[in-house]
Amino acid sequence: MMKQEVINKVMRIIYRAAALTVFALSLPSCLKEDTTGCLREVRVYFNVSTRDADPSHIDRMHLYLFNREGYFCGEYRDDNITHFNSDYYISCIGLPPEEYRFIAWAGKDERIYTTSPKQFVTGKTTIQEALLMLEHPQNVVSLPPHPIFHSEISATVVINQRIQIFEMPLEQLSNTINIRTMGLPADANSYRFNITDDNCVYKFDASFAPHSHAPFTYTAPCTKGETNQLFSSLHVLRLSANRRTPQLEIVNETTGKALYPAGTQSGDLIGLILRAYPQNNFEVTRTYNILLTFTGDESTGFDVTVSVNGWQVQDESGILTN
Repeated sequence: MMKQEVINKVMRIIYRAAALTVFALSLPSCLKEDTTGCLREVRVYFNVSTRDADPSHIDRMHLYLFNREGYFCGEYRDDNITHFNSDYYISCIGLPPEEYRFIAWAGKDERIYTTSPKQFVTGKTTIQEALLMLEHPQNVVSLPPHPIFHSEISATVVINQRIQIFEMPLEQLSNTINIRTMGLPADANSYRFNITDDNCVYKFDASFAPHSHAPFTYTAPCTKGETNQLFSSLHVLRLSANRRTPQLEIVNETTGKALYPAGTQSGDLIGLILRAYPQNNFEVTRTYNILLTFTGDESTGFDVTVSVNGWQVQDESGILTN
């Protein structure tokens, strides 16, 4: 019995050695220039190019592929990114050698963002008709939208290679607006932060869709700190110096009256930013911290000064009356 066990053990060793030899002999065809019969893999890596973007907002990635003629030919998606960093990539297995246009949308929460058409059809949907849209039922965005990121690489040639690597820098196409107050007297009222705009559709090259849209409102409740001061934050689609549409307001929900703007003051968000810092680059700065400092009292009316990212808004005067 003992002799048979030794023989069986020797046979197992010989079998494993033979299997490893066969595997080793198969490697050169995949490791050298001849990749016939190998499983091709395209790895697409992503990195955040926007200066003040927060990578923690990227928990979804949708990668769309269009062919040389502009027709949709595939989508790869990951809806459960737990920790986005520079090591993250999407793997495209068995992608046929061809020229492609890669387009990525990141942070694409499908409760908030949708595409038009809803479902892309391989070989029929074109990049010219593809749109990314912000959902706003009843023209109100009350569920805080994810910041949205975009990347594109054109004329991407996939070759007959076992592993091919591409890199796609992500640009943030949304802004964060934080508001904070100083000097408000204590009260039991509730307040809400609103921004009204009409920018809700991107083309797949990240440009604004040319046709006009009905105005809609981003909205969020204001919280109160220990000193009764207000704080709130909204994510909005991309701001631009050439678009003076976005209007900012703080509403006293208890009385129904506007706390800001009122009187001769302006809620022109782009105007406030440019009057605070005329050299502002909207393609670089994605976060705006707005401080409203109130003086006076409710009976006589408040004076207010405004600063944006530490810069005081110039020629912003007026009395806030309630």
